[in-house]
Amino acid sequence: MRTALPPPSLDERSDDELMQLARVGQRRAYEALVRRHQRSVRAYCARWCGSAVLGDDLAQECFVELWRRRESYVAEGKLKAYLFRIAANRCKNQQRAQGRERAATDASAAGADAHQQPPSSDRFLLRERTERLRHELAKLPEPQREAVLLRYSAELDYAEIAELLQVPEATLRSRVFLGLMKLRRLLRAEKKS
Repeated sequence: MRTALPPPSLDERSDDELMQLARVGQRRAYEALVRRHQRSVRAYCARWCGSAVLGDDLAQECFVELWRRRESYVAEGKLKAYLFRIAANRCKNQQRAQGRERAATDASAAGADAHQQPPSSDRFLLRERTERLRHELAKLPEPQREAVLLRYSAELDYAEIAELLQVPEATLRSRVFLGLMKLRRLLRAEKKS
C-alpha cells in the first residue's frame, strides 16, 4: 500500500502557487511569498529613493498592493517581474510627489547616529561609499538608473527586465551597460576631486 506524500511546504512552492493560495485567503502562503521577496524589494526601493527608511515604507506599500491585486494576478510564472513593476511605479510616484530626483538624506538615521558611538573606520568607509554611490546613481538618466537597479538590486535577469519595461532585450542591455559606464566615470571623477 502506498502512502500519499505530504504536500510541499509553503517555502517549497512556486510564486504562482503561493499567489493562488493567497487568492483564496491563505495568509500564510502570502507571508511566505513576502519573506521570499522582501529583501530584494526593500533594497531596490531604498536604492531608488536614496533612503532605507523610505525604501522600507515603499516596499511595504508594494506588498500591500500585491495583496490587493491577488485576485486579478494571472499565474504565468512572472510574479517577480510583476512585483518589481509595482515597486518601480511606487518609487516613481514617490519621486514625483517629493518634487525632486531623490531624497537627499535619511534624517532618522542621521539623528540616530548622533546618539551612537562613533562608527568604526570600516563602517564609516562603507557608509561613505554607499552614500557616494547613491548620489552618483541619482545622476543617471531615469531609464539607465531603472535598468541598473532592476538588474543589480532586484537581481532580475535581462529577459525579465525587458518584459517588465516593455523594451527589447538589446535596448535593456545597452541601458545597463551605458548606466554602469557613466556611473564608473562619475565615481572616478568624484574620487579625483
